[in-house]
Amino acid sequence: MWFKNLRIYRFTKDIDLSPDALEEALAEQAFQPCNNMDFSRIGWVSPLGRNSEMLTHTASGFTMICVRKQEKILPSAAINELVEEKIAEVESENARPVYRKEKRNIKEDVLHTLLPRALTRSAVTYAYIDSKQKLLVIDTSSSAKAEEFMDHLRSSLGSLPVVPLKSHSDTANIMTHWLKERMPEHFELDNECELQNPRESKNIVRCKNQELESAEITSHLKAGKRVVQLALVWRDAIRFILHEDFSVKRLRFEEFVKEQAEIETADRLTQFDQDFVVMSLQLHQLIKELIEELGGVEKED
Repeated sequence: MWFKNLRIYRFTKDIDLSPDALEEALAEQAFQPCNNMDFSRIGWVSPLGRNSEMLTHTASGFTMICVRKQEKILPSAAINELVEEKIAEVESENARPVYRKEKRNIKEDVLHTLLPRALTRSAVTYAYIDSKQKLLVIDTSSSAKAEEFMDHLRSSLGSLPVVPLKSHSDTANIMTHWLKERMPEHFELDNECELQNPRESKNIVRCKNQELESAEITSHLKAGKRVVQLALVWRDAIRFILHEDFSVKRLRFEEFVKEQAEIETADRLTQFDQDFVVMSLQLHQLIKELIEELGGVEKED
């Protein structure tokens, strides 16, 4: 349950996101497995897993939700092989070539034949709503998956007035300043960064397991490159990579943070609740301090 990536969105208007209202809205589009002729299905499931029917979990002003997407597994190579066999049969039986429209129809027939027998795979995406900062925080590194999550949430709620969280200042310029001059309080450099020439987007230098204050890095900065990704450590508690679009990837909580959440005699649901509280409070403060160090929130209302 501990998040590994952050895509952060800011609510631009007040909407009713109380636990009761949210629970009722999500229940209308709760997850249902694929039937024989579905390619995929998406719906809300309990963040607590199979042992709970609640589609929301709220603690300390944070509400977690979870979406599940199930897809049929239809390997393209297998489909193409069957399509080619069908085309060959038609051409042999009718002594004529098969044209484009007929090929499309044959492929559709093959897909409909295979769908009922196809295996399925599922993936879940977690997110939580921070009512204090009015943020939606999604655990994914993919902007496409974040958009899919928000599309489904928007469908359930009727509207979802959010925009990507952005800083008032240029994030890449601020990170470059940190690397050139000094790090802000409570943040330390880790050992990874990505530098880019602003005049030539393909001119990129990626550094891993390297001292970021070295002469080699300094020479790239003097040549005009900017920091577009920077590995950071916050309060010795969380390691992460900050991207210029304010997304956070490869988020890792140090063991002492997770130990704060451990309850020796807790059942699984109680432990989940405690993990969620500790994680969300830590991320709340991290995001708050990042926003402050990056010049505040950019308003787009």
